[in-house]
Amino acid sequence: MDEIKKRFERLKRQLNRKFNKNKKSKNRTKNREHSQAVVKKKRPQPRERVVPIKEDIQAKSRLKEEQARKNPPTNKKRKKKKLTKEEFEKRKKKKRKESIIEIVKFMLPVVFFAIFVFFFILNTSPHMVDGDSMKPTLLNKDRVIVRRTKEPKRYEVITFKPPVKSDFQYVKRIIGMPGDLVWTEGTDLFINHQAESLPKSSEFSAASELPDGTIKINVSEDCLDQMSQLKKIPKGHYFVLGDNRNNSSDSRAFGLVDGQAIEGVVSFRFAPFDNIGWIK
Repeated sequence: MDEIKKRFERLKRQLNRKFNKNKKSKNRTKNREHSQAVVKKKRPQPRERVVPIKEDIQAKSRLKEEQARKNPPTNKKRKKKKLTKEEFEKRKKKKRKESIIEIVKFMLPVVFFAIFVFFFILNTSPHMVDGDSMKPTLLNKDRVIVRRTKEPKRYEVITFKPPVKSDFQYVKRIIGMPGDLVWTEGTDLFINHQAESLPKSSEFSAASELPDGTIKINVSEDCLDQMSQLKKIPKGHYFVLGDNRNNSSDSRAFGLVDGQAIEGVVSFRFAPFDNIGWIK
């Protein structure tokens, strides 16, 4: 009996040892798997290798040298095709056209700018009308552009420095031109631009019997003294009147206007905005 008990205990111990060994082996495998998982999570990413600049340049130069060795430069020149006379002339014409187009493209804006400067800056000047002597053509405080010209025409509105003391320029309309016949009768002045010779006093005593194109104007004594000595308006002189005859100081008071005193022709009104337009 004692021997049987001893054997039974031995078997028991052996079984316990085997069981404990299996447990330990399982725990070890679990621990290894867990540690591997943790390491994988905490494992840092591999850093990119930074190649220094010198090494990169050296590597490139080596590659170039190798390529040059493999593909040596060929000294063979490409053969140019010989052009015929017709092709050569066509190319010449094409180049000429292209050069002409380029010159025109370059010159056009320059020409337009020069025209603008000449006509609108150097050849014009702004003015403001002061007074009602040119009513209804021009009103008080109208702003106009004066175009400079050497020879104004009949019935054009001009600005000029008057032959009397004044701080301002006058704005009037040209009625008498150089070469027009003039004669006086009492305090009346007659201007005619069609008659070739001075008419007799008996022929123009009545208004209905005046020659064609004759203007009869009542003038002051100073103007009468000047005009009575003339048969024609001399060259470079003009007789001017205001459109508002009842309220205008013009050639009826101070006589003829010298052409050198004329600044220019009033051509355009730019203010007020509701009366913008060309002046006639």
